[in-house]
Amino acid sequence: MTQRHRGPSGPAVGRGRTSVRRSARVVLALGFVVGVLARPAAAQCPDGSPPPCAGARPVRAAAPAPNSVAVLYFDNLSRDTANAYLADGLTEELIVRLSQVRRLEVKSRFESQRVRGSTAALDPRALGRSLRAAYLVTGSLQQAGQRVRLSVSLVRTGTGAQVWANVYDRSGADILQIQSDIATEVAGAITGQLLPAEQASLARRPTSDPVAYDLYLRGLSAANSLSEAGLRAGLELLDRAIARDSGFAEAYAQQALIWLFIADSYVEGRVGYARLRAAAERALRVDSSQALAWGTLTMATVALDFDSAHAMRLARRAMGLDPRQPLSHGALLTALQLSGRLDEGLREGRLAWQADTLSAMACLMYLSTLQMTRQLDTLAAVLPRMQLALAPEDIRAWEGWLRFMRGDAAGAAERLAWPYFGGWFAGERVRALVLLGRREAAQATQDSMLAEYGRGYFNAYVIAKGYTALGDSDSAFAWLGRAQDQRTHWRLFAPWDRVLEPLRSDPRFAVFLAGMRPTHE
Repeated sequence: MTQRHRGPSGPAVGRGRTSVRRSARVVLALGFVVGVLARPAAAQCPDGSPPPCAGARPVRAAAPAPNSVAVLYFDNLSRDTANAYLADGLTEELIVRLSQVRRLEVKSRFESQRVRGSTAALDPRALGRSLRAAYLVTGSLQQAGQRVRLSVSLVRTGTGAQVWANVYDRSGADILQIQSDIATEVAGAITGQLLPAEQASLARRPTSDPVAYDLYLRGLSAANSLSEAGLRAGLELLDRAIARDSGFAEAYAQQALIWLFIADSYVEGRVGYARLRAAAERALRVDSSQALAWGTLTMATVALDFDSAHAMRLARRAMGLDPRQPLSHGALLTALQLSGRLDEGLREGRLAWQADTLSAMACLMYLSTLQMTRQLDTLAAVLPRMQLALAPEDIRAWEGWLRFMRGDAAGAAERLAWPYFGGWFAGERVRALVLLGRREAAQATQDSMLAEYGRGYFNAYVIAKGYTALGDSDSAFAWLGRAQDQRTHWRLFAPWDRVLEPLRSDPRFAVFLAGMRPTHE
């Protein structure tokens, strides 16, 4: 299911996720990706991206790594299509579990989603070349009453030969054990023999309560839409899972991630990020190894405290625990931006994208860093390569921003519809309309945003940009003050935002920036 989101959860994050179930087109960006692995290190293209480079001569694809594996989405053979959440959830949790074995190169769920629906027409060899995987895991699930039947096989893509297969026909209460057994047998079949630490990691259960685990999977599935109703339904289901198992660290961490999407989109940042912080801290009290919790906690610290030193410490914890996850890079990116270290932040944005070029979250993190540093040529070069992860309207909006930055007001106004990203490009649209002499249209855009603000939550930073474009600095500063009160993550862009340039010489702008420093400085 694909939904348009109302806005990025923060400049560095855009709108994505790290394990809330979602299609490859995540227009937040942080796709919710737990355990996503980076591709093997390779020479970079001129635009900083991994090969193959745009416009380059076709070259023979490198052979997949010997221990590389892609887990294809399990087919749901149950009569009740509502059980699809279980097939998808087990697939993605298997990806996460296998990713814990560092000797394996596990393809991300976004890569599996890319071939979903077309796999029946492709043979293992073709899939192996497409995914650059030496092995494929395929399976099907059938649920009838309290019984679950899982058929799983491991295929070597180079020959098409089946390496291992098994059928698990058990009670639904055994689903956690089934999942552990599959991960252990698949990993062992590929590596030959698992190390004791690897066996212990794969045997670990996030909860001992199968009902709590089922509620957990249902919660992630509900949050998949990224609509307000879906996100709140996901929170409620996770609450029920936690009520059954108060030590369910992953459930707390996923609640923190859901609040990352709600904050700045459906509620004020000061409310949403406070809820995020509470959930992340509860996750870490139970299990301090939750990289996702450290990453989301970084985002809350930036938005609520603007404390770059503390944010850096939190981001480093996330990176130390899982340096291959896009959100870990995104957390460090945000902390670096807050401290003014833009060159290092640009590197983290690029690494986040290289970790998974098919994750919309990672794409938007990289685009946001290129936007902040005004790397227009690089942004123009990589944007066409993001078409598999971003929807056409996403690409169109970023093209509009590029046109605005290059002085093409007409092209910008045509492409920048203000509701996009909850108004993320609204200031540029208003400014473009003013430059075109279409002041009435510019004012109408501003009035529409004000009306939206009156109906519910709307980001005050965006309205401030609109007033700046209209030349009303007094109103612009008043709304920047409201943005400060909202604790919106978007104000991180203020020091570099081109639309706000007319305000920089005003002493009030320095006061506004000073208000974003931590109180203990």
